Amino acid sequence: MEYVWVEKNKNIKSIVNKEMKIHINWSKKPDEDYTRLSKQYMNAGYIILKEIVEGPHNNIKYDMWFLPSIYMMRQAIELLIKSGIAINGATKSELQRIFIAAKHNVKELYKTYKDSYGVEELNEAEQTWLEEYLDSIELIDSSSDLFRYPFKDDFMQQYGDKALDVIHMGNRLIYCFSTLNKMINGEWFNEVKLNVEEDPHFLQVAVTGVNNCYLSDSLWSDEFRKQIKGYSEAATFLFENFKESGDEALFYPIVFLMRNAIEIGLKRLLHMQMDQGIDLHIVRSKRNSHLLYKDLWNSIKPMLVHYSKEDNQKEETLELAENYIRSLDCIDKHGDIFRYPCTYSNEYKFNDEEIDVANFYSYLLGIFHFIDSCEAWLDNIKNYEMEVKNENEAEMRSEWVSEMRTYME
Repeated sequence: MEYVWVEKNKNIKSIVNKEMKIHINWSKKPDEDYTRLSKQYMNAGYIILKEIVEGPHNNIKYDMWFLPSIYMMRQAIELLIKSGIAINGATKSELQRIFIAAKHNVKELYKTYKDSYGVEELNEAEQTWLEEYLDSIELIDSSSDLFRYPFKDDFMQQYGDKALDVIHMGNRLIYCFSTLNKMINGEWFNEVKLNVEEDPHFLQVAVTGVNNCYLSDSLWSDEFRKQIKGYSEAATFLFENFKESGDEALFYPIVFLMRNAIEIGLKRLLHMQMDQGIDLHIVRSKRNSHLLYKDLWNSIKPMLVHYSKEDNQKEETLELAENYIRSLDCIDKHGDIFRYPCTYSNEYKFNDEEIDVANFYSYLLGIFHFIDSCEAWLDNIKNYEMEVKNENEAEMRSEWVSEMRTYME
């Protein structure tokens, strides 16, 4: 990953590299746009999965890159079902009502499609497999955040120290997407036909951690590290792929992945336990927020200002980072602009834009590296604070023992 830092007078939308320029232009027809983005996410997820399985063996890729790969393919499935509802003539107000009610619930979206339009393109075995698979997604990942953020305690209590089967889980997501494409568009996606003998379950625990996604966090410093590293490195890999192929379809997944890594990085800073850290009630109230600037940065900033003054750091760096975060926040406040083509109310908030992909990515990378450096810097300070605290406690204990001995004598 190229090392990039925040710098003065950099604009996220500037065109610096003309050869990297693309034009974002949605049709403003929900059926077409949801279909298009669904294919982009499936393609991006597949590219990452293929690299994990077929590239040189790398435990980090199996344990960390697999997480964004699975998320993107699950996102593709949600987008494709929504495209099917739009293709069949639902009005904008109907789409808004359906999408708000269902949110990320792929089981409910499928039921809406089936009840309204039928699934005659599928035979009974295909329909049964698909419904059981969508049920299993909803059972374990109803909010579409299982692989997007650090695993919750209840999930780790059940699956911690186990491994997820990379190949079987990846294949089933591809089968699901292709079957949905047949249901909606009348043909298998990329000629991938469903194998109904495949177990219709979203999660598959592997018999070994070798060449699979091991879920334990014991080797890492905290619960955030796996997702931060996985999402940022997957984004970098897709960007390198874009540089070679010029495939514009990779832009939205690249931006989403890096923005998500930035959000998780800020949340890691939010949770850092420092002598002059963030009040617990603020941590609890902001830890699930997607608002990069208003909730996350503004909660973290006082801690960074305090320690930067103690450490004689330049305030200018904090100001630059704040400007970067504010600019990204203005484009994608809630973390959904690059996951969907439009809002529930059919607003296209990022459209008809000339974008230099390299400059846009570099801008995000600058934020990411700033946050990552803050984490390392604060970790060092925290260790020093702990040493001082232990020394003071030892000294106080020694003085107390000495006083007691004097008293006893």
